[in-house]
Amino acid sequence: MRDVAHRSLLRVPALALLLALAPGPARAQMFQQAAPFRFTTNAFWLNLHQFLYVLGRAHSKAPDATRSAVATAGPDEERGLKDMNAEEAATWRRAVDWYASGASSLDPVFDETLIAAALDLAAASDAPTLIPTTRIDPGTRTALESAAPIYRRTFWPVHLAANQRFQAGMERLLQAYQRPILGLVTRSYGVSWPRNGFPVHICAYTNWAGAFSTRGPLILMSSVAPDMQGSLALETAFHESMHQWDDAMLRRLQSAAAVKRVAVDEWLTHAMIFYTAGEATRRAVPGHVPYAEKTGIWNGRESLRAALDAAWRPWLDGKVTSEQAIVDLVARAAGPPPPAPRVRKRR
Repeated sequence: MRDVAHRSLLRVPALALLLALAPGPARAQMFQQAAPFRFTTNAFWLNLHQFLYVLGRAHSKAPDATRSAVATAGPDEERGLKDMNAEEAATWRRAVDWYASGASSLDPVFDETLIAAALDLAAASDAPTLIPTTRIDPGTRTALESAAPIYRRTFWPVHLAANQRFQAGMERLLQAYQRPILGLVTRSYGVSWPRNGFPVHICAYTNWAGAFSTRGPLILMSSVAPDMQGSLALETAFHESMHQWDDAMLRRLQSAAAVKRVAVDEWLTHAMIFYTAGEATRRAVPGHVPYAEKTGIWNGRESLRAALDAAWRPWLDGKVTSEQAIVDLVARAAGPPPPAPRVRKRR
């Protein structure tokens, strides 16, 4: 036992000497934190599905089709159509029309059929063909399989390159800023980040917002959306990951609201994520303007932001406990109590 202890003690100064002599980057690498995200850029089938989804909404003139995250999809398609022969163009248009008449009218965040399809398509990665699955309806499968060779030749090289550039940029930002952002986010919610990180699928197009998440976990981010670049993309990656904790946070809010005899504002969990991810990124990245401020998310929701400033920020600053912050927050963010029922007096 003494010999083992002696050898262990000998290792300590040796390690200290090694660290002292190692150059700065090497020392940092020894203690490098595990990556908080596992990026995928080559999910061919998922990229095709999301492109057809966005184009379907554009062809059906959905109100959100002009949003900046998807506005370039139409011109992108037009450029590709110029490289197709008549038969290919007709096949491509049939696939887009199929989406426009069905899948593109659904919400990918909440619709169970789209969630299941996206999860299966993400798992298919860049396979040459789709493996038969019961979770993709026959019509959608036909549209995808008929459009796949056209997409692979015409659009995929450009989309894949955009995805890879996006990942490289995100990795540079994470190397510089992930530690303080991750620290504040996990402490504020009282959770541990997944050991292997959250999976993030990078697609050229996702939806009107440029990013979304749903159960699975399924997190998608657009590589071409203007608001998904630089530190805004960094904030969004943490934002979408935090949605995986919505149910747990809602239970905490509801418990505190029951004590206060108030209702939980239906948008409060989302507001907390905007506020927390934005503030964590602002504190870490010089000059960062949080997404909610930059895009006007708080317009019309000023009372929620004021409640977060008054109740949640003190917890982020370490001035109160999380329990105090939650109780104060639900009280400040609650809407006005319903009027008491009027009691008719007997004459």
